[in-house]
Amino acid sequence: MTINWQEALRDVVPHVTALRRELHRHPELSGHEEKTRETLLEALRPLGCKLHEFKNCNGIMATVENGEGDCVAVRADMDALPVCEPAGLSFASANEGVMHACGHDVHMALAYGCCKWLCENRDKWQGTVKFLFEPMEETVGGGKLMVEQGCMENPDVKCVIGQHVNPRYKAGVFFAKPGFVSGSSDDLMITVKGSQCHGAYPEQGIDAIVLSAQIVSALQQLVSRTISPFDPAVVTIGTINGGKANNIVCGEVVMRGTLRTMSADTRKKLQAEIVSTAEGIASAMGGSARVDIIPSYGAVYNDDAFYSIIDREAETLLGRENMVLREAPSLGVESFCYFLDHTPGVYYDIGSGIGTALHTDTFMVDEDCLLPGVALQCASVLALLKA
Repeated sequence: MTINWQEALRDVVPHVTALRRELHRHPELSGHEEKTRETLLEALRPLGCKLHEFKNCNGIMATVENGEGDCVAVRADMDALPVCEPAGLSFASANEGVMHACGHDVHMALAYGCCKWLCENRDKWQGTVKFLFEPMEETVGGGKLMVEQGCMENPDVKCVIGQHVNPRYKAGVFFAKPGFVSGSSDDLMITVKGSQCHGAYPEQGIDAIVLSAQIVSALQQLVSRTISPFDPAVVTIGTINGGKANNIVCGEVVMRGTLRTMSADTRKKLQAEIVSTAEGIASAMGGSARVDIIPSYGAVYNDDAFYSIIDREAETLLGRENMVLREAPSLGVESFCYFLDHTPGVYYDIGSGIGTALHTDTFMVDEDCLLPGVALQCASVLALLKA
């Protein structure tokens, strides 16, 4: 059955547009999405889907059931950023210093549009679709709490979709790749201890700054000399704090950084290497080092089989001329990984207009992306349910 999506969504897109603008006008930071949650609930209640709210976060799950069949999920993130939006837009942020500068208002509205169409067109599909509205994506990832509370179960999700706007491409362009899309991230804190003494008599102490300098240099060589150049990885030390005065040998330094990797094996290997390198160098120079590694988001991997289904739907809907194959994965991270811990999935971008940048006050969305965004979600859900 071929669906003319422009005609099928004629009455849906105005609701999507209105919801997107309302959400944009009232952005909320991670962990404070209460108004956003209520706005979504008000929009979803009339549709007749099952609504579930999660504990310890502002997440929502809207479930549309329609007979026997597989279960597919759609993820949409909710939170905004601490960015001050310039004046001018008729529905600009009313919350000073907070802006939907990453397009999460669009993501929520697109998921709502897909949910609305499915609820109103049950004769065209069969199965179950879960819409997962995730809070705190920009910080700790509310998806982890949602998964822990069973959002991927009862019924089990066969495939989960993640869609993100991309301002590098004109409205409606499909940008994606099979396989790895983004990497994993770990936060590093390295505490280096020496022995403080007078700067005129350095032999009486152990300089924690000198130890730290050696550790930083050695860490930079881990990637270039212990990891294949074809295996993406980055070790970054972003802050170094230590020392009391210019004439005192420093007794303690605290360094913070990040480890970015693609494969799980490389992640595990570098975690161990960072610990042994820091501890070994500090010990050899008479001091000590403690390494704390705080795991953050995992890698995002697009399942080949499900990706091919969505790729085919995108070509049919948008045309091959409006499809861009992503050349390489990014070492940026995405909380979509938490949903992939339990089921395969596909994460792709939809062009939202050229000339702006995510996470900046210049970010702007061309609303011409709303129709193709909803249409591709609907078409992908239908195809995945039949697969």
